[in-house]
Amino acid sequence: MQCSANLPDKFELYPILLYNMNISINPKKNGEWKLVVIGLIWGIIYLMSINISEGSSNEVNEELEHKLLTTGKINGTLINDDENTIWLLSGTWKSNLFTNTKFDHTNPAKFSAKINMVMANGSSPHTHKVSHFTLTNISRQDPLTVYEGYLAVSMKLGPVFAIPVIIKNYQNETISISLESLDDITLDQTKVISHFESKPISGIFAK
Repeated sequence: MQCSANLPDKFELYPILLYNMNISINPKKNGEWKLVVIGLIWGIIYLMSINISEGSSNEVNEELEHKLLTTGKINGTLINDDENTIWLLSGTWKSNLFTNTKFDHTNPAKFSAKINMVMANGSSPHTHKVSHFTLTNISRQDPLTVYEGYLAVSMKLGPVFAIPVIIKNYQNETISISLESLDDITLDQTKVISHFESKPISGIFAK
């Protein structure tokens, strides 16, 4: 529904509605009832058009954002230094890293994941959420593209933020997520990296 260009802002409309409501409560003339009805109908129509317009705009933005996101699955294992399988991994990931080439504050880089972990013997099943990704660098190393940055991983006592990470895209077929043990990381960050056996987490693209 469209309204004329000269209609007031919805916040300017509230005093008008309140004035009309006051007239309706304390009418002075019979003719004022017509003004009350016309004013209230016009105000309701205008507010409804604003809400419809805002809702449609949000739906369009969400649909566009969804189309720009690449999705995939987490699918792999983590082995210890003795080459024994310790953890089985599954889950999902989504990102706009692989469909965009330029990022800024209005179009930030995004990467998130849900990682399910269970020990090879079936014990200790649990889930981690990966979020709050910040991109710091992109480089091309044929046949792969490397994305460096920081992210957060949820743990039992709460999320641990700003963990250094390197995400590698292998020709839009597979990815690896490596939590990096740099010199200046905190004890909590080190514990997260150790929890994943200091090994890359593997994923595949959804087809």
